[in-house]
Amino acid sequence: MKTDDFIVQLAREVEAVTPLQRPWLRAATWLLGAFLYMGVLTLMMASSGDVTTNGTGWWFLFPQVAAIAVSAGAAAAAFASVVPGASRRVLLWPAAAVVMWLGSLFVGSVQEWQAIGTLGLAPQREWLCVAMIALGGALPALGMTRMLRHGAPLTPRATTALAVLAAAGLANVGACVSHPHTSNAVVLIWHGTTVLALVVMSSWAGRSVLSWDRVRHLN
Repeated sequence: MKTDDFIVQLAREVEAVTPLQRPWLRAATWLLGAFLYMGVLTLMMASSGDVTTNGTGWWFLFPQVAAIAVSAGAAAAAFASVVPGASRRVLLWPAAAVVMWLGSLFVGSVQEWQAIGTLGLAPQREWLCVAMIALGGALPALGMTRMLRHGAPLTPRATTALAVLAAAGLANVGACVSHPHTSNAVVLIWHGTTVLALVVMSSWAGRSVLSWDRVRHLN
């Protein structure tokens, strides 16, 4: 077959492809669904007494806002990572939010230690929070993974880790609201360790979760 004929044949067989929405729009769509899901799950697990015990002080509210920022930044970065040519500077958003989240918990822990002379690390119901972060965040993470498979798995490990970080960030907020905590140090150590472990494990499994074979099968 001549080259010109081959080019004509390829042109005739080309199928129209619907372009993906911008990463921030896809992230906003996912965040809306994840917020609704985590909101319902939190209401099912929380009591009015638990919410009242948490209070509305600055050192409770700011880490929750920071955790939501972690989720939003990680989601945007994850969706940007499956777009060829997208700027990698978007990775700075979740990194800055994580520093803000952990930093607020660390400062709060130091202030509590200076005020009462202890960090209050008794586990109490922290295993429930660990389960909520791991299991409660599983469905949003799976939902994002499904959405990410419509893109190009250029960096599967980093993309999967960002997806789990986004889901775990919201699940952390649900766990904090639904279960009172004795101190910020408890949240920093228990929740921080849980989120870190989930991110590391998901990164290790990234090539299996996001692969070119799965993308071809889906599309």
